[in-house]
Amino acid sequence: MNAQDSMLQAAAFVDGELGLDAQLAIEARLPNEPALRRQVDETRELCSVLREGAEYHVAPAELRERMTVLLAPSSPSTSSPQLSPASPPKAVNRWFAWRPLALSMSLAALLAMAVDLAWLQTSQEQQLGEDVLASHVRSTLGEHLVDVASSDHHTVKPFLSARLGFSPPVSELGLAGSVFLGGRVDYLAGRPVAALVYRQGQHIVNAFVWPGSSADSRPSFASQRGYRTAHWSAHGMNHWVISDVNADEFQAIVDAVQRTDTGR
Repeated sequence: MNAQDSMLQAAAFVDGELGLDAQLAIEARLPNEPALRRQVDETRELCSVLREGAEYHVAPAELRERMTVLLAPSSPSTSSPQLSPASPPKAVNRWFAWRPLALSMSLAALLAMAVDLAWLQTSQEQQLGEDVLASHVRSTLGEHLVDVASSDHHTVKPFLSARLGFSPPVSELGLAGSVFLGGRVDYLAGRPVAALVYRQGQHIVNAFVWPGSSADSRPSFASQRGYRTAHWSAHGMNHWVISDVNADEFQAIVDAVQRTDTGR
C-alpha cells in the first residue's frame, strides 16, 4: 500500500467511514504497523487541534451602532443643491454600502465554523463509539478478554497501573449475578486505556477508563448494532461502558461503575 492510500485509509478510519469488519481489521493492524498507527495518531491529533484551538468571535455591539449611524438615510436639502455634512456623496454611500454584506458574510463564516466544530466533536465521539464497539466485539470473540484474570481488585489495579502510567478505579460492581473477571490494557482515542471486564449473567461488560481533561458530565446513552453504550467524564477520568444486556441491567451497571469511581 502506498503512502497516499495509507493516508486515505487512516482518515476514513478516524472519520468513522469504515464498516465494522474494516474497523476491526484496522484495529488488528495498528499494533503491528507503526506507519499506519502513526498516520492514525497524526490524523486524530489534527482533529483535536482543530476542535480545541479554534476560536469563536462575536462582532461587538459598538460596530453595529457605528454601521447604523453611517447607513442612516440623510434628510434632503431644499435650500441648496450643495452637499452638507448630513448628506455624504453617493460615492461614499456606495463605499459604505458593502459593509453590512461583509459583516453578514463574516458572521455566516463564524457560524459555519462553529457548526463545523460541533460536527467535528460529534464525529469524533461517534468514531470513539465505533472503536469501543470494535474492541468489545474483538474481546468477546475470545482473542483477548483479559490480561490479568482475577476477581480481586487488589491484584488487577496494581497490574494495570504499572502498565498504563495512571491508576484506574477498579472494583467489583456489587450487583446480583455480576462477576469481576479482571482487566486488560486496550487502545482507544490514540492512547492506552484500562479495560475492566465483568460478566453479568451470560453477558460480557467492558468498562473502559482513562485520564481526561473534560468537565464532569452525566452519562450519555446510545445503542448501536445490538449493543448499549454509555460514556461520561468524572474526577478527571473518561468512562465508556458497553454490553448487550437489557436496558434496566445496563442502567444498573452504569450506576455501579459510577459508584466505583466515586469511592476509589
